[in-house]
Amino acid sequence: MNARITGAVLAVVLGALLTGCGAADDDKGDGDDVATLVSVKPPQPSASPAPPEERPLVRTDTSDEEEQRMYDAYQSCLEKNGVPGRKGTGAAGGAPKAAPADPGLEAKYRKAEKACVGKEPEQVWERAKRMDPLYADKLRDWVTCIRSHGIDAWESDGFLAFESLPPENQMKKVDECQDKAFGKG
Repeated sequence: MNARITGAVLAVVLGALLTGCGAADDDKGDGDDVATLVSVKPPQPSASPAPPEERPLVRTDTSDEEEQRMYDAYQSCLEKNGVPGRKGTGAAGGAPKAAPADPGLEAKYRKAEKACVGKEPEQVWERAKRMDPLYADKLRDWVTCIRSHGIDAWESDGFLAFESLPPENQMKKVDECQDKAFGKG
């Protein structure tokens, strides 16, 4: 008798399960319904993203004259786009100075920088920082190499840092280590 009750309960449970998979009350039950996955197409971007701007590359073997020409071209572009000319820019005088505190001139400077971004020179490591997902690893390799030459250097917020700039003979080692870590560009 116990087996009959178990069999009856099993039949009722199976029947309930099978009818649960059947047609709903509002369905016609014609058997044409098939379970399907409805997927929505993701929105298509209106335009492909612009590739990163290619900028003049200052390699460790770039001559001072060539570097100066790069900075002069950048400065000329800034001036053509409304930034007043400045003295002491480029390789001999360093990179162009920061925008002045005058709000009107700051807006002009930002607009000119945007217009001239493709002419702004960059170091090999700067391009790597901007474009290479392995930059952090390469920076650590650069620091390790520099330290192996007895030069005190470290990484600080994604940049190479020194207590004070090494003398010229040690800067050659820094450049060699940069080439080893990042390549020559």
